[in-house]
Amino acid sequence: MSNFVLEVSYGQLALFDSRLSQPFNDWSDAHVRQGFSWRNGSVSFATLEPSGPIEVTVGGPVRPSAELADPERSIRVPFTVPIHGELELATVSGSIPLQLAGGEYAVTLRHGRSPDGKMWAHFEFEPVARAIQAAILRADASLCPPAVLLMTATPA
Repeated sequence: MSNFVLEVSYGQLALFDSRLSQPFNDWSDAHVRQGFSWRNGSVSFATLEPSGPIEVTVGGPVRPSAELADPERSIRVPFTVPIHGELELATVSGSIPLQLAGGEYAVTLRHGRSPDGKMWAHFEFEPVARAIQAAILRADASLCPPAVLLMTATPA
């Protein structure tokens, strides 16, 4: 499992193909209500706070711990990793490179706050045979997702 800290700005954490020329997504009101903005090769997730440090872990299924046992928000989306396998997890102010085998994945973000109020996020990449349907697995009070999630976004 990988751990690192990023500085959130503009209330978002993005996962994208590192070779995209415009990797961040534009947000509509519908995207804000559902907590993410998705297009092929890029997904941006809204964070619980508009700015500040976020401790990010990337790895397999979460094992319960004091920090990760009770996420406030959990979202699962389809994601196609390109053949070159080069991805980035990023905020507007910094990024971390990731390398995964090309193919279809179900990406689950679990997001919350530790007992001392610091934001954390855990990303799980599960290989799948074909693209899954996006789902809000747990919604906090700031989300109000529509019955049918919006799965189109434009580059920012």
